[in-house]
Amino acid sequence: MEINERFYDDSAFLPIGSPMTPPYTAGSLLSRLKLVRAERDVQLAGVRDWLTTNEPTEGLIRSLNRRGFGEVFQD
Repeated sequence: MEINERFYDDSAFLPIGSPMTPPYTAGSLLSRLKLVRAERDVQLAGVRDWLTTNEPTEGLIRSLNRRGFGEVFQD
């Protein structure tokens, strides 16, 4: 049996040691930060903290605005 780099069920499998792809939606960012079920103020703080060291993609900016996180860009 050979191990390939393929896509299954919309999951991207990366080679070991590869950097994670950037999150493209608010949901994927919250999931990555383990804040999906957190209180809203905790989610906002986590997103703000993430933005201090990461550059959001255009898609992520749109998604955050749609999900009500637009205030993180007003600081």
